[in-house]
Amino acid sequence: MIRIAVLVSALAVICSTKLSAQTYHTLPRVLELPASTRAMALGGAYMTNSPQADVLFYNPALLVGVQSFGLDIQQWGTAGWTSTAVAARQWFGGAIGIGLQVLQYGAHGPGGYTAPSAWTTAPSGQTHLFDAGSLPVSERVATIGYAREIKGINLGLAIKLIEERVALNKFVASDARTRDGAVWFDAGISKNLGRFTTSLSYQNNGDRLFAGEYLGDYHVADRITLGVSSSGMQFGIFDYGITAAITQVRTFKEDSATIPAAGLEISYWPIRGRTFVARAGVQRTPYYEDASPFTFGFAYWGDNLVLEWSFQGMEQSELRTHRFGVSWR
Repeated sequence: MIRIAVLVSALAVICSTKLSAQTYHTLPRVLELPASTRAMALGGAYMTNSPQADVLFYNPALLVGVQSFGLDIQQWGTAGWTSTAVAARQWFGGAIGIGLQVLQYGAHGPGGYTAPSAWTTAPSGQTHLFDAGSLPVSERVATIGYAREIKGINLGLAIKLIEERVALNKFVASDARTRDGAVWFDAGISKNLGRFTTSLSYQNNGDRLFAGEYLGDYHVADRITLGVSSSGMQFGIFDYGITAAITQVRTFKEDSATIPAAGLEISYWPIRGRTFVARAGVQRTPYYEDASPFTFGFAYWGDNLVLEWSFQGMEQSELRTHRFGVSWR
């Protein structure tokens, strides 16, 4: 346990430093946000041995052995929100997962038009993802993935169908609206090594999205993530798990960024089938972002029902964001 504490402390120091540069002119922005309440609480470092269906959004290879359904929602301010729905089951000797991610927010209008404060949908601290402004923007990403174990190694592939809509017609000419779509691909591999589960994934391989003549052309933020996790270890009356990940984010004609992240969860089950979990995580954030690198969360695991909550504060404002999730397994 002492070694784990030292490791987590070292990772916290590394992750809590700000990035000197990171790309941010990318679409769709929903793919840069947490897709899991558990992952958000763990600093974005997903548990690679998780039995929940939202593994689909991080590495399709992790679907092997998963059979569950889940719903999540996260909100910023009064109008900016994102939600996910995902299901997975075993199918044809492997596993299949289907998920939907939705994001609603606001972008700057043409000519620098700024909306009244009541319409501001940009969460403070996420300015690299959201521009406070007047134009409603909606994003939808439907994902379907399949995974199979071959000679002790889990392999997975996922296809993403992406739609981006910007309602420019609300403030300019009646026909000034834009809608674009794309098909992207994810691939992943994972393997159990003793008590640890290792994971390697490549995400967001595809063409760029065009947000219309007013907002311009945006880049693809493809990413490569290496993760490792372990859970079910005991310390006195508690069980604990650790996870760590390092992600290399790249965009077209822009510099890449390396994002380390780590998380720790401690669970206590006074009665079999009734487990209470506390989580904490840390992730490196860009220098221009107000969001705190530290995240927290709690969960309740029943026999078949999981309830989750995660939280992230802001360093230079009083705003904060919460995420709630429920899943059945």
